Amino acid sequence: MSAADGRDVAACADGNCEIAVSAPVTVRFTSPAGPATLTVTEVGPNKVEYTVKSGNGRSQGGASGPGQGCITVLRDHGSSNSCGRVGTMRPAAQPGAVVIQMAAGEDGTAILHIVS
Repeated sequence: MSAADGRDVAACADGNCEIAVSAPVTVRFTSPAGPATLTVTEVGPNKVEYTVKSGNGRSQGGASGPGQGCITVLRDHGSSNSCGRVGTMRPAAQPGAVVIQMAAGEDGTAILHIVS
């Protein structure tokens, strides 16, 4: 799988990017609650796990299996998380929120979308 911003983690700083991730990495970006950090803790064939910290909030996501992934939505006062089957299409932006989609790949490379 290829990503619009390649593997350039710095492309996510403004809260909008699409990068390929094939090893643990930390991504810093701006969320409605201020500075945020997404830490990919594990990535492998059809598997991905990550933690997002924003303001005083923390959210974790993890999925394994073909076509699986997670979507985390960060808002000013909290976040929501859902994991399961996700596509590789860019998620839709939501007013006053940052949407994070992490899709596991068969080849051990996950595609991370951040949309604000």
